[in-house]
Amino acid sequence: MDVCEMMGEHLGLVPPWKATEFWSEPNARGELDDHLRVEVPPGSCMPCPQCGRMCRIHDRTPERAWRSLDVVSRRLYIHARIPRTDCPDCGVRRADVPWARPHSHFTLSMESMIMAMCREMAVSAAAALIHEDANRIWRLVRHSARKLVEGMDLSHVTAVGVDEKCFSGHDAFVTVFADIVRHRVLFVTPGKGSGAVGEFRDFLTEHGGRAANIADFTCDFGAAYVSGIGRYFKRARITFDRFHLVKLANDAMNDVNFGKMKLAVNRMKVKYMMVRNSGSLTDGEKELRDRICEDNEELGHAYRLKESLVSVYSMGDADIARDHLLGWVSWAGRSGFRPFARLAKTVEANIEGILRWFSTGMSNALLEGTNSLISLIKRRARGFKRVENLIAVCYLTGARGKVDLYGAPR
Repeated sequence: MDVCEMMGEHLGLVPPWKATEFWSEPNARGELDDHLRVEVPPGSCMPCPQCGRMCRIHDRTPERAWRSLDVVSRRLYIHARIPRTDCPDCGVRRADVPWARPHSHFTLSMESMIMAMCREMAVSAAAALIHEDANRIWRLVRHSARKLVEGMDLSHVTAVGVDEKCFSGHDAFVTVFADIVRHRVLFVTPGKGSGAVGEFRDFLTEHGGRAANIADFTCDFGAAYVSGIGRYFKRARITFDRFHLVKLANDAMNDVNFGKMKLAVNRMKVKYMMVRNSGSLTDGEKELRDRICEDNEELGHAYRLKESLVSVYSMGDADIARDHLLGWVSWAGRSGFRPFARLAKTVEANIEGILRWFSTGMSNALLEGTNSLISLIKRRARGFKRVENLIAVCYLTGARGKVDLYGAPR
């Protein structure tokens, strides 16, 4: 077997395609690149790319090249003049090539490798590693994300989580929707609020889902999400995320003005210790916490309010939890702490959604993990100039499993 035959097998060539020439030449950096010419012999017939009918060849396009997987640390380029078929029914059409998709600069196997790299590192780093232009890689990333989204079947989706993530600065956000049951990203869109929920409803319908099939939503306490879900998913029940309730309790405690305090340790250490789960504190930290609360009566009062609210999730059932929450609302309203008084109104207004956790067990833990992944993506890329690029990478990295999304031959 000569080199051309071996490389033809490597590309998966089938008749009438045939590898006819292999050579090496230096590139602009002085490194040797390998080149393979692929041809269709004169007089051959090819299937029409539109109807599949075998047709004679009308003419050939000018020669072009595709970057393929490196061979023995050398870049490999495939060269070919693509035949155009003369179909009696469809007219003159450019034939498909078996090693690349239309208009791509890379072979299918090279695209698959690039996308695997972009799921694990910044696009700029991947481009530098393979000595390619980053803009060309970004076009491939956006194409692959579109292909992934187009292939989604959302007919099975019944439970959805929604959360937003800051994209740039303090006023640019993306909203992420995820399948709580199957643990996968469903939809990412710029902006936040009820409008994003409406966009998700349209996206769901376009991909085989139905708003009537969505039985459960989990989200934070934002009024925009609550109103959007009520408007676009009328049958869905909302379970408020337990972690957001814990965050609201911690924020309320931190917002209380305690004035001058008597502290045995650094103030920031006290703040960190007070917001931690009490079950994760060491015996020494618990002793220090109790001493600080005894020395600072208002701080101790606020801490007990926070811990009492958080403890609702350790209750045996929803009825016990309801009585506990109603008692807490009364206590917080009379505490004299404005942040806790405001939180008490929030809890009272959303008590049914909080208690629904006892029947659904749903939370936004998956979304928080996705937000952490988005933060990692932003850090790796050192920021994004275009929100479309961030969304494309979110779809790729959030895809379930390491499936081949890019059409490379197996």
